[in-house]
Formats: sequence, structure tokens, C-alpha cells
Amino acid sequence: MIPDHLTYLFLNLITIAGPLALSFDKKVAFYKNWKPFASAMLATSTLYIVWDIWFTKINVWLFNPQFLYGKWLAGLPLEEYIFFIIIPYACLFIYACLKAYLPNFSFNKALKPIVISLITISLIAIAINPTHLYTTITFGFLSITLSALLITRHTVHLSHIILAWIIALLPMAYVNGVLTSKPVLIYNDAQNLGIRIGTIPVEDFFYNMVYMLWMITVYEIINKKAKATTIE
Repeated sequence: MIPDHLTYLFLNLITIAGPLALSFDKKVAFYKNWKPFASAMLATSTLYIVWDIWFTKINVWLFNPQFLYGKWLAGLPLEEYIFFIIIPYACLFIYACLKAYLPNFSFNKALKPIVISLITISLIAIAINPTHLYTTITFGFLSITLSALLITRHTVHLSHIILAWIIALLPMAYVNGVLTSKPVLIYNDAQNLGIRIGTIPVEDFFYNMVYMLWMITVYEIINKKAKATTIE
């Protein structure tokens, strides 16, 4: 039985255990990519932590001290900072595995309709609740990001990113399910759609998609530049 105050810390540890243990798989060799991962994670997580601090300060959500170790920084518990290292690693690991084992995977002609559907869903969600910050900002970022990727035609890795997000939904459902059912993280429903899958606000799933889109895009840009430098 895990003590209450170690709940969030325990969730972080079990989330990283599998990806970390499998990072030495010869085909994926994810451990060799720690530098581009660290750069992409740092850039994206810094933005998300600022977002997190702001939302906590204005009570879009709050953390329940009962399930926390007790160390805080800038209004966030220590576990939240660890979360923004662990979850990116796990998500990027899934993506790297897909790239290694399914290098030619693509949604092909279905990719553009999928992206346009996600943009449409985002705009509808914003239109329904334009004053609800979690809804508006999450779906706003999602629609802007996907639109930018389409316009710039930076979609070569998008099929793998979307598939990685779909696969990540299962472990995410467990982790976020515990976080929101205890609850470790308490949401202000006046700032979201009020639609939950189990105990998880639907925005959480797309919040994670935006993170993956940003981080993996940065990761691939860094990798591309590194390979170009090596060739030169």
C-alpha cells in the first residue's frame, strides 16, 4: 500500500520504469538520443510549466496536498516538475519505437482529413465555451499548431506523432485517472467543457497532444540539423 503523500511520486516512477528499461533495445537505441530529447523536452516543458504555474495561480486547477510529498516551487509541487520530465520521455519513447519498427507507417491520404477534423473539433470546442480558459487555450494551441504544420507542409512525421498519441492514451488514462480520482489534481469545471472520460477532463487528452506535437517537432528539427552538420 502506497502512503497517500507518495501517490504522485509513485505514479511518476511507474510511468518511467517501462520506457527507461526498454530504452536500450538495439533497434530503437533511444538512450543514444538523450541530447536532442533533453533539448526538446526542456524547451517544451518550460512553456508548459509556465502555463501550469499560471493556471494553478488563477484556480483553473489545484493540487491536493494530501497526496503530495510536500516540496513546492513557484506554486507547483516537486512531483509536477518531475512529471514534465517523465511524461515527455515516455511519449517520445513511444514515438521512437514506432519510427524504428514501423518506419513507413503513414495515414496517407487520410492524414489531411484527420488533421482538418481535429482543427474543426478544436474550433467547435472553443465556440461552445469561449470564456473557459482550459478549453480555449488547449484547443486554441491545438488548432494553431496543426494549421501551422499543414501550411508549412511540416507533416512528414505527423502520422507517427498521431499514432504515438493514440497509443499513449492507454497509459495516460491510467495515470490521469489516478490523479483525478484520488484526487491529486482538482479541476475547476467552470474553466473546462465539463465533459469527462471517467474522471479525466476531455481537455487533458488534447493538452497531451499539443505537448507531443511541440516536443516531437522540435526533436525532429534538432535531429535534422545534427545529421546535416555531420554530413557536412
